[in-house]
Amino acid sequence: MSRRPNFNRLAHFIATVEAGTITGAAQVLGISKAVVSKQLQLLEEDVGTPLLLRNTRHLQPTEAGRIFYEDAKSAQTQANNAYERILDRDKTPKGKLRVTAPVDFGVSYVAPFVAQFQEAYPDVGVDLHLTDGVIDIIEDRYDLAFRIGWLSDSSNLARKLMDFNVIVVCSPQTAKRLNVKEPRDLASVPFVRSDAFPEKMEWVLEKGKQREVLTTQVVSTMNMTLAMRAYVAEGFCYTVLPDFLMQDDVKQGRLTRLLSEWSLRSGGVYTVTPPSHVRSNALERFLDLAHQKIKPR
Repeated sequence: MSRRPNFNRLAHFIATVEAGTITGAAQVLGISKAVVSKQLQLLEEDVGTPLLLRNTRHLQPTEAGRIFYEDAKSAQTQANNAYERILDRDKTPKGKLRVTAPVDFGVSYVAPFVAQFQEAYPDVGVDLHLTDGVIDIIEDRYDLAFRIGWLSDSSNLARKLMDFNVIVVCSPQTAKRLNVKEPRDLASVPFVRSDAFPEKMEWVLEKGKQREVLTTQVVSTMNMTLAMRAYVAEGFCYTVLPDFLMQDDVKQGRLTRLLSEWSLRSGGVYTVTPPSHVRSNALERFLDLAHQKIKPR
């Protein structure tokens, strides 16, 4: 019955042919002569033919041994080159990264950062996919995801990028009609919900020692912040969203913040990567720079 090939024996054979003796091969490999001799014997048994002609002073490859040596040496060289290429790859970031992020955050923060990153590391290609839907980064083969909100338990590796507060917003016209003073004033007002937040999520507002739960009347659920902003800006309704995504709309008067003296729960923006102990140098550099460069405005 034939054995499965033991490729480690190729190194013993190559060293013996190049050194000319078992003693020389043992010195090159840093092992005993007995080990080299035994591995050569087993290798010849594996291939079923003599590979070396032995005499008291020197070893010569047989015709089959010479052919085998050339092929084995070529394979060893290719293997060494593969190691060198991967080591060089780890020294200088190269390759491709697949990144996903929520749409608004991706447009305002991630896309500009990717441009800066690729200017610094032109050998790294970055495929950026923006979606407000929930992505399985392992199944969809992403190297990195930016997540906003409150993370559920998983085996993925998460690192907080920034904190944010959730605020209540509506159109200026809606704000004038409502004249909201207390959270209870919104009880009968249509609410637009982001499906990025849990459906049964309880919105608790606090002001000093006061604490109220916001009773919502959901009229629409949307999967994109961009669509929610457009809907709320035109309709008689309100929503709750992260402050850093709404600040430009509020500053420019497209939206109005309600209950500004009340605070809702804080959340986080995270970088999430698959649960691997080994990361490419490109991903490590991307993560490090993202946490240095991407900051709240």
